[in-house]
Amino acid sequence: MKSNQLRPVVKLCFLFFLFIQVSFPGFTQINVVSFNSNSPIADKDGIIYSLPRNIVKVKLEIVKTENFRGPYAAFSSKLLGATGIVEENSVSYEIGNVELSSLAEADPDQIYFVELDAKSKDAGSLMITLSDEGFIRGYTDITSVEKEVRNAINTGDYNNENLKPFRDLLKPVLIEKVDTIVRRISIDTTTVEEKVLKRSISEKLPEQQAREVADLIYRIQDSKFSLVTGYQEVNYSRESLEFMLEQLNKLENEYLALFKGTQKISKQVYTYYVTPQSSREGTLETICRFSKSKGLSDKSTSIGESVSLVITPLNRNMKLEEFVKQRDQVAKKMRGFYYRIPEKSLVTLRAGGIAVAENQMLISQMGVVTYLPATHIKDVGFHPENGAIIRAVAE
Repeated sequence: MKSNQLRPVVKLCFLFFLFIQVSFPGFTQINVVSFNSNSPIADKDGIIYSLPRNIVKVKLEIVKTENFRGPYAAFSSKLLGATGIVEENSVSYEIGNVELSSLAEADPDQIYFVELDAKSKDAGSLMITLSDEGFIRGYTDITSVEKEVRNAINTGDYNNENLKPFRDLLKPVLIEKVDTIVRRISIDTTTVEEKVLKRSISEKLPEQQAREVADLIYRIQDSKFSLVTGYQEVNYSRESLEFMLEQLNKLENEYLALFKGTQKISKQVYTYYVTPQSSREGTLETICRFSKSKGLSDKSTSIGESVSLVITPLNRNMKLEEFVKQRDQVAKKMRGFYYRIPEKSLVTLRAGGIAVAENQMLISQMGVVTYLPATHIKDVGFHPENGAIIRAVAE
């Protein structure tokens, strides 16, 4: 009698079990275990991945200015009446352009093991995308793609992209063709008569040399005046006139440099990498030292003022931290993929306490680590640099 009463209950439970199985077909059963909290079981099959962490890249440009005193500087006022001349040789440095950017690398403190449930092999398939360094870029449940392939095979639809026998490896089909053109130029031979003259040379005094250069400068200025006023009564084209004036100005500046001196400016770019700490207090790290008279030097020296990178989190994830802590305390049999919610931070480069560059960046290791559900998430894409979710499809 009792067995007959239990039959409807058993039948109801069996139907409910079938409903559960049918309601969630195609979802790959996974369990992600952190190497920090629990050691993964070695007998399990799975995939190892890591979360990304960010590195701040600093490109620092140093501008070097060299002033050279002209050899005839002592006579510049007397012969030319020139002012603003370089009195002595000098070298000075200054900080030019500064670029602050971020890079991504695998975080050795955030490594995870994806356990694949052997019982769900026929229920679904999982495609995981990793970067070159091994941190996760995304994953997709490709069960629907496999069904599409099977249906195409049964119906004979071989135009399906998944069934093409050959991949298009030779795209694009355009090729660049380069022809080599050889030109041959013949020049008639000429006879040159060389005359040898005997001369005696005596060295000129510096002031005599300066006077000759000053005379050349005045002659150049006279030539420029004649061209501009049309004194030569020649109808030059505009292009010819501009070319002649350009050459005269260039020659005049070269001669003037012998009196006024010259200046040479060169630039050199230095690159530094700083890994921010995963703490709410932020990061302060000295990368080098700078002096206006000596330029850039190593941070271990005492030359010049310190150049430091200051990374300050803006603490916009504070409300999430408490929620994530409570969520981690809940005992769950299976957990999905772990990911990061990065923290926006203010990155400042300071030279001698003065800010020379500033930028806001998302720093992943200053953010929050949490996990996705073990099922019902079909397609997820993570940001290639900070690991945040940029795409998620749930079913």
